[in-house]
Amino acid sequence: MKAVIFNSGLGNRMGEFTKTHHKSMARLQNGETIFGRQIRILRDFGIREFVVTTGPFAEQLHAVSEAFPDVSFTFVPNPIYDQTNYIYSMYLAREYLQDDLLLLHGDLVFNEHLIARMLQDPSPDLGMVSREKPQPEKDFKARVKNGEIQEVSIHIFDKDCFAFQALYKLSRATAAAWLARVCDFIAAGNDKVYAENAFNEILPSLHVRAFSYAGDYVDEVDNLADLARVSAEIRPFDFAGQKIASDVNAGEQIGKILEQCGARRPMLVCGHSFAKSFLREELKALPVSFVKFTEFSPNPKLSEIEKGLALFRKEHCDMVVSVGGGSAIDTAKCIQLFAALPEGEALIRKTYPYTAVRHLAVPTTAGTGSESTRFSVIYVNGEKHSVAHDCILPNFVVLDSRLLKSLPEYQKKATFLDALCQCIEAVWSVNSSAPCRAYAQKGMQLLLENWEAYLCGDEAASRKVLLGANYSGRAINLSQTTAAHAMSYKMTSLYGIAHGHAVALCLPQVWKYLLAHRSESALPPEHLASAFAVYEQAFHAATPEDAEAAFETLLAKMELAVPALGGPENLETLVAAVNPERLGNSPVPMDADAIRALYRAVFAAGTPPQNA
Repeated sequence: MKAVIFNSGLGNRMGEFTKTHHKSMARLQNGETIFGRQIRILRDFGIREFVVTTGPFAEQLHAVSEAFPDVSFTFVPNPIYDQTNYIYSMYLAREYLQDDLLLLHGDLVFNEHLIARMLQDPSPDLGMVSREKPQPEKDFKARVKNGEIQEVSIHIFDKDCFAFQALYKLSRATAAAWLARVCDFIAAGNDKVYAENAFNEILPSLHVRAFSYAGDYVDEVDNLADLARVSAEIRPFDFAGQKIASDVNAGEQIGKILEQCGARRPMLVCGHSFAKSFLREELKALPVSFVKFTEFSPNPKLSEIEKGLALFRKEHCDMVVSVGGGSAIDTAKCIQLFAALPEGEALIRKTYPYTAVRHLAVPTTAGTGSESTRFSVIYVNGEKHSVAHDCILPNFVVLDSRLLKSLPEYQKKATFLDALCQCIEAVWSVNSSAPCRAYAQKGMQLLLENWEAYLCGDEAASRKVLLGANYSGRAINLSQTTAAHAMSYKMTSLYGIAHGHAVALCLPQVWKYLLAHRSESALPPEHLASAFAVYEQAFHAATPEDAEAAFETLLAKMELAVPALGGPENLETLVAAVNPERLGNSPVPMDADAIRALYRAVFAAGTPPQNA
């Protein structure tokens, strides 16, 4: 099967952008061009032959294609692109279209799952239809009868007409029939109409099935407003498309993933404990040459990332595999992202280009969910620096609970609590959404139902807790964390306790504050009301207050100490260090005085009562 991409249009509705760029060079929020994204997705589904019609700025299309050396491109220029419609481009490409085809317009943005469904569908001829979306005024609609497309036009508005996107799967015979009619149109001088005008003359005699894209995503980018909208709308689909293996002994799938990616020299980012892991021998047996990088600390420093990046480049690595906790995964994410920068450029910046380097993350703790987030943390000159970019969400995740067996009990407790707190915060966050809450609810259920057996070493419970922690990562990837996390970071370094331990100490006081001050939220009342209802269900509680109390009961069972606050200067250090961005995600505003009072309550919870 070949892919045919019509890219010969002017794109005038993009304004100033298309005076110097091809329309499909517009970049989505992850930094990827529309054209590059189309090729990447179709290539990953096994399509290796592309026919691309070109008009202005053809050299820009050629430049993008060079990033795909395993793909064959045939570029067909339309010398009169400014005088004709793409029906003429299709005519010019006719000798290359004698095959089964995926045929699409160059301004379409779609998710991977849509292409998977389309290719797996047994019907040889398909066109994209949405019965759910309203009929567009100025874009294509399809007339559908008995599930088959009878006409495609921008001018039809009857009840049997539905929103349509120009993404087709066509058999060789159907493509040939359409092309023959296109040739008739060109012979008659009709080169300024849509190619669909020719298709409409034979569609009633064909069997092109209306393929619903409900539940998936495909849309066109006609102008800069479309670009902003589509960039935002595609993100949840991309995040949900992360490939996660969580079966028993999921680590055995690592070799298949590397083979699928064509990796020959992946960089392995791992801690020193990897030497004792069962994965060491399993990876050693694979037919790839790993380049190991272990020179990073629990709080990865920029200088360490620079060493890893230099090694990645020196050894010509083609993929990143991280095995470890949050530090290993964060280090790998930064190497993956920075690898796309020209050598010698500053690594710390406000924006980053898209990186084509793939990342397989294998977490060895059940806590942060970092393997399913677009965030990374590194330290620059001793200061914490957050890196956020959509394309550092690892492409693949392997969840193998056997890696949890050697964790010390304290680390198991702390990472479990971190995951549970992330689920709770994701639900009340100002950025919470229906998909986010669905992840958080699944995570809470798995964590709360299995934590006791997990701490006792039960293998089945370990798998469920590991998956629950992953759901917590998927949830905060959409919502980001809130006040409890914002308060915890300095506690971790100041008192030498684990991150999850610190978050869990802060969460009850934040929760109580939200209950007491819910009327001060700028959000609609139902936001917090529905959040509290989620907690009631998760903790089997009758009221929101009972749900918070149930969390405190669970925390008490963990038997984790509350450190002594120390002198008053410690309190001010903590207040000053609170991350304002994370704090801003909380549904109720909190100023410095409120944070100070919350810290006092946190530390008072660990102070034994004084004798009278």
